[in-house]
Formats: sequence, C-alpha cells, structure tokens
Amino acid sequence: TVWPLFIIALFSSCSDLGTNPDEKDGNNTSDVISYSADIQPIFNQNCGNNCHLNNTSGGLSLSSYSGLMAGGNHGNVVISGDSEGSIIVKKLSSNPPFGDQMPKGGSALSAAKIELITAWIDAGAENN
Repeated sequence: TVWPLFIIALFSSCSDLGTNPDEKDGNNTSDVISYSADIQPIFNQNCGNNCHLNNTSGGLSLSSYSGLMAGGNHGNVVISGDSEGSIIVKKLSSNPPFGDQMPKGGSALSAAKIELITAWIDAGAENN
C-alpha cells in the first residue's frame, strides 16, 4: 500500500506538470514568414531574367504581392493555405504539370527556398 503514496509523491514533485517550456506558444511571431522580407527577395533574385519581374511572361508578374496574387495565363498561381494546389509550387518542382521547371534557364531553387515559399502559402500567403 506504499506504492499509491509513492506514485502521488512522484507526480506532485514534478515541476513540469504536463507543460513543455520548449513548445512555442501561439503568440510567438519570430517564426512568421514575411512576404516582403522572405518571399519577394527569392523572386527578385531568381525570377529577374526578363521573365516575371520586368516582363510578365505567361501573364505573371512576380515584382509585387499584387502581381503574384493576380496570377497569370494559367489562373491563380497561389492558393492561400494550399501549397500543394498552388501552381507556383508545382512549377518550382522538378516535374511541373506543364511547361518547364522555373526559373527557366536558371538553376533550380534550393529545397530550403521552395520549403519557405510552401510554408508561407500554407500559413495563409499574407502580404506582410
């Protein structure tokens, strides 16, 4: 009959009591992906070969958030909250559903950059 008292004493002495200080609270904004600071620079560095910045190849301008969200000849390229359904993510993959992998004529984006764009879209594709 000592075991029940031992177990109670063991659990009552825990300082954690079911919380995990390493878990991020919902108010932590340090992990928020910013369109202007994180996403637009990727487009500026990789899509400026006279295709989607100074020109609207395929009807798509990547020079601004409004241009990106306006889409192009194939419709909307970003579906907020749905990176898998977003044409822009599909076109960055090694096997796009139509045409060439983007950026055309350049090196493919790193997995980290594609993951950043994907996470931004999945988080709501906000203009922040």
